[in-house]
Amino acid sequence: MKMIIQLIPVVAASLLLASIQGFGQNNKPAVNYMGIPGPIVFQKKSYQLHWSSHPDASLYKQEYLVAGDGFPNYKSMITIDFVIAAASVDDAVKTKLRELEQLKKTLDVNYEVIGNAATGEKIIDCLLGQTAADDAKSIYEHDVYRFKAVTAKSGQKGILLFALSNRAYGKDIQPFLARLKTERKALIAEVAKVPVPNITIKK
Repeated sequence: MKMIIQLIPVVAASLLLASIQGFGQNNKPAVNYMGIPGPIVFQKKSYQLHWSSHPDASLYKQEYLVAGDGFPNYKSMITIDFVIAAASVDDAVKTKLRELEQLKKTLDVNYEVIGNAATGEKIIDCLLGQTAADDAKSIYEHDVYRFKAVTAKSGQKGILLFALSNRAYGKDIQPFLARLKTERKALIAEVAKVPVPNITIKK
């Protein structure tokens, strides 16, 4: 359900189209391009690096899953993207919002932008889904995208995206949505407080 969208060949437009997921399309071992110590622990779950990509000179993508989870039908995933660019957090957010507006043509999409004036960071809280005639093929996904301007330890300046994606399928969708009603705000607050990993790009 998470659409694979071709990168637009403009640095600002390639800013973290977080729905471009690799979904393990190749069998190559994941490369820790950003030198992030692992595993990543969130809500007492341990996320291991599962897939990575360095599609152009400025963009690095890494995806993390919990043990037993896999692509394409994962239940919980953390994505960390880093783009080397002079663009701002607002540029990254605007690009993501354009993508979400496009997805509205085929999916149910609702989102909210939350700003942090003290840090300059922004979060997009997004729920998207698709109800199929065959209920077993229905899917809903809650994404929390956190954008932050950073300088890598190796010196590169850019925008980092820390994203949490949780999914439910078929009969599990209604309980999933019910939990979101009570847990959503706390989950967003937790993502907002996660220590952003230091990035080290090997030259």
